[in-house]
Amino acid sequence: MHGRIILGMFCTLLLSGCSEAPAPAPLDDARETALAGSFDRAATGVIRGRVTWDGDVPASHEMVVRENAFNPRLHLNPARYLTPHVPTVHPQDRGVENAVVFLRVVDPHRSKAWDYPKARVVFNERRLTIEQGPHVSSVGFIRCGSAIDIVNRDSEFHLLRARGGAFFAMPLIEPNRNHERRLTQAGIVDLTCGAGYYWLHAHLFVVEHPYYTRTDPSGAFSLTGVPDGTYELVCWLPSWHVERKEYDPETAIIARWAWASPKEQTRAVEVKTLGTCEMTFQWKLADFAPH
Repeated sequence: MHGRIILGMFCTLLLSGCSEAPAPAPLDDARETALAGSFDRAATGVIRGRVTWDGDVPASHEMVVRENAFNPRLHLNPARYLTPHVPTVHPQDRGVENAVVFLRVVDPHRSKAWDYPKARVVFNERRLTIEQGPHVSSVGFIRCGSAIDIVNRDSEFHLLRARGGAFFAMPLIEPNRNHERRLTQAGIVDLTCGAGYYWLHAHLFVVEHPYYTRTDPSGAFSLTGVPDGTYELVCWLPSWHVERKEYDPETAIIARWAWASPKEQTRAVEVKTLGTCEMTFQWKLADFAPH
């Protein structure tokens, strides 16, 4: 078993190139973005609204995977998954759950204090999720300069691969061992599994202010304590389309998917002291049409 793990790690690094070798964590003295230095709650307002879906909803299909270049015994216990990132649409009111809504630019000094729990990236039951307080989803928010926890709760080998706002690969050999990683660059971090579980995909927003939120099951969202001013309000959804499949050169088994880029809609919004702005976003299939 030990030999298979070592071989799997070696093949992973060969497949991904030398640049995939686990990078050293950033220095511990990296500082979090300073917030709320001149925050005045009396001069804030609220942005709230809904995200809805119009027309046909894309279908989600169950797939069974019996081959993995890094787990030769997968056929004994095949993996099952549903089409990743297909939007969850409420059947009655057409609300879209877990859409991300945020303000694009906010002065950190005028911002309220950070109010999200620490995020934990988790491999569990062949799923990749982000646990953050009561929320468990494929999306999480982290303050720039702070750390995330990373844990593999499966008995199988996983390798967390990060791209975009961060660039590293972290082998997770020992089950239930907690790792910590500090993220110092703002941006969206694209998280995948570099050990052959190619359908696993999550996004981590590394941000400089706390005005980010997920929609609830009815598609509703609310951003509170927003300093008065004019902003760009963004609604973000990942795409379920796969643009390219990459294969392991030794086994010809799928090793990685390259996903289509997430989609965004934007609205200009003016927040007034003690005021409430009502905003709506609506999505449809055509918004995600492949190029």
